[in-house]
Amino acid sequence: MGNVKRCFVLFVALVSFFAQVSAQTIFERPQKQKTALEWYEEGQIYQNRQDWYRATEYYQECLQMNPAFGQAWFALAECAYALSEYDLAIDYADTATKYLKNNTSIPNLKGFSLVGLGRLDEARKVFNEVLNKYPNDTEARFGLAELDIFEGRISGAEALYQDALKRQPENRKALLSLALVSYELGKPAVSKKYINQALRYHSESPEVHYFASYLLAKEGMWTEAEQRVRSAITLKPDYDEAYGLLASILYSTMHFQDVVDICEYRISRNRKLSSAWYLKGLALTRINRIEEAIASYETGLEIDPEDEIMRSSMEQLVCEYLPVEDKRRAAWAEWHIKKANDYSQKYLSYQAQYEYKRALVINPNSIGARLAFAENLLRDGYPENYLAQLQFINKQDKDNRSVLDKIEAYTSLLEDSLSNKWNKNPMYMDKVRYSVGLYYMQPSVQLSHPDSDRLTSFMLAEMLSSGGTLNVKSYKSATSGYAEAFRLARQSGQDYFALVKFEENERELTVALTFYVVRTGNKAAEYKVYRTGNDRYANALRRMEQLILAAMPKKGRILTRTGSTVLIDLGKKENVAVDTKFNIIKQGKVLTEDKTIGAVYDDMYMYGTLTVTAVGEEISEGIVSQRGFYDRINAGDELLLAVEEEKAAEDVEEIEAKKQKPVLIDLIKSIR
Repeated sequence: MGNVKRCFVLFVALVSFFAQVSAQTIFERPQKQKTALEWYEEGQIYQNRQDWYRATEYYQECLQMNPAFGQAWFALAECAYALSEYDLAIDYADTATKYLKNNTSIPNLKGFSLVGLGRLDEARKVFNEVLNKYPNDTEARFGLAELDIFEGRISGAEALYQDALKRQPENRKALLSLALVSYELGKPAVSKKYINQALRYHSESPEVHYFASYLLAKEGMWTEAEQRVRSAITLKPDYDEAYGLLASILYSTMHFQDVVDICEYRISRNRKLSSAWYLKGLALTRINRIEEAIASYETGLEIDPEDEIMRSSMEQLVCEYLPVEDKRRAAWAEWHIKKANDYSQKYLSYQAQYEYKRALVINPNSIGARLAFAENLLRDGYPENYLAQLQFINKQDKDNRSVLDKIEAYTSLLEDSLSNKWNKNPMYMDKVRYSVGLYYMQPSVQLSHPDSDRLTSFMLAEMLSSGGTLNVKSYKSATSGYAEAFRLARQSGQDYFALVKFEENERELTVALTFYVVRTGNKAAEYKVYRTGNDRYANALRRMEQLILAAMPKKGRILTRTGSTVLIDLGKKENVAVDTKFNIIKQGKVLTEDKTIGAVYDDMYMYGTLTVTAVGEEISEGIVSQRGFYDRINAGDELLLAVEEEKAAEDVEEIEAKKQKPVLIDLIKSIR
C-alpha cells in the first residue's frame, strides 16, 4: 500500500513537471510577427473609421518592414491630407508615385493638397495633366471645381460636377457637391433634386443624411432637418458633426435644454470640443442660467483661448448681467490689456487702442488699462484727450500723486489750446453726425458659431459708436429681412440701416454689411471684409469700422461765433487741417443722398463758406465768408466739405473677399 502511494505521488510530480515544461515552452515560443500587408490592412480599418492617427501609426509600421509598399505611402498621404498636413501629404504622394504607376489618385491627392496650401495655379496644372491623360477621371474634375469655387466661379464648378455626374450617375460626392453648389447659386429646387438622388442611391450613408439635414435647415424646414440628422446619428452613433448640427437645429427652434443635453453628451465623449462649450453657453444664457453660461464659456476658452467669438460672447454676457464691481472682470479684462501691450510694443497703435477699449468695456474701473489707453493717445499726438483720461482717473483715485503731477503739467502745457481760448470742454460736446441701425436676419443654420450674426452686429455697433461721430444701434432680435429692418429704422428716425451677415469656417471668415438710406429705402453701399489667420475676427471688425467711418461724409457744426471767427466741432480726429474749406448750410437742411452714402442740400440754404485757420484735437477755428448780401450764418448751422474727398479705391482685400466662399468650400472639402 505504501509503494502504491509513493508511485502515485511520483506520478503527480512527473505530470506537474511536464506541464510546467510545456507551459514554459509555449510562453517562450516567439510570437508570430505581423507582415507588412497585415499592418497595412489594420491601418485601413482605422482609416475607414477616420482615426487618422492610429491609421498613420500602422502604416508607419508597415513601411518599417517594407519601405517599397506603395499603397501604404499613398494611404499615409491620405491621412496627412485629412489632418490638413498638406506639405507632408505631397511628400508622401511623391514617394508613392515611385512605386505605383498609372494611379491617378496620387496626383489628384497632390492637387488637393496644393489647393490646401493656396498654390492654386500649381494645383490646376496637376488636375489638367490628369484629365489630358485620363479624360474620364472624376476626381480631377472635383479638383478643378474646388478651384473654381475658390476663385468665385460657382457656375463653372457646377458644370464640372455635372460633367462628373454624367460619367458616374450615382457618384455620391458629385451629387452632394451639386446639391450644395446649386443652393449657393440660389437654385433650391435643383439642390433638392440632387440631394434626393443621393438619398435614393445612398440611403445607407450617414453623410448623405447629414447634408440633407443641413440643406433642409438652410431652408428653415426644421422638423424635416431634425429627422434627417437623427437618421445620420442612427446610422453612425459616433457621428459628432451630426450631433453638432442637431444641437444647432434645436437652438434655432428654441429647445435650449435639449441643446444643453446634447452639448454635455458631446463633451462627455470629447472634453476638448470648444464648439460644444460655446453652444452650451449660448443655450444656458437663453434659459437665464447666467453663471453656468459664464462657466461654460470659461472652460471653452481654456481649451481654445483664441476663439474670439466665444470670448466676445462671454464678454457681452458679463457686461449685460454682472455688476461693474464684480472682481472677476479684472481677470477677463487682463487678456485684452496684455494683447494691447503687445500691439503697443510693435507700434500698432490702432490695434492697441481697440484692445484697451475692450478692456475698459469689460472693467471700466481698471486704472491700469485707462492709464495705458491714455498713454497710447499721447503717443498718437492727442495730449488733450490724454489729459481728459487723466482727469477721469483722478476722480477714481484722488490720491495718485503721479497722475496729479501729470495733470498739472499738461494743464499748463495746454493753456493756449483752443478749448481754453473759447472756454469749451470738447469732452462734453455732442459730435454725433449720423444715426445708423444694424439689423441681422436669423440664419437658417450655423455650424461653427450659432448666433454670430447677432454678436457681430452688437460688436460693430459698440465699435462704431465709441468714436463719438456715429450713433449706432444694434437691434436685439433677428429680423425677417429688408422690409422689417426698413420699417424699424424708419420708426427709430435713423439716417441709415444696414443688414449684417457673417460667414466663417475653421480658418477664415467674412463680415458683410449692406447699407440702405432710411429716407428712401434705396441701397447705398455694400462692404465685405475677408480675413484669415490669427485675430481674424477682431481684424475684420476693425477693418469694417475703418471702411464705414471713411465712407460717411464729413459733416460738422458751428459751435460759437464771434464776428467772422467761428468755432466748429471738427478737429484733428476728423482729419481736419489748416485751410480746409467747408460750405455752411442752414441747420437741419442737410439730407442724406437718395442712393448712396452721402449728404445733399438745396443750394438756397447754403449761407457761405468757412476756411479753417487753427486746428485742435476735437475742435477747430475758422473764418467765415457770407454768401449774398445778408449775413445769415449762426451757431448750429451745419458744415460739409466744400470739395468732397474722393473715396479711396476699394481695398484689394475687399475685392478678394468677394471671391471667397469659406463655408461652401469647407463643406465640399469635408465630403468623403
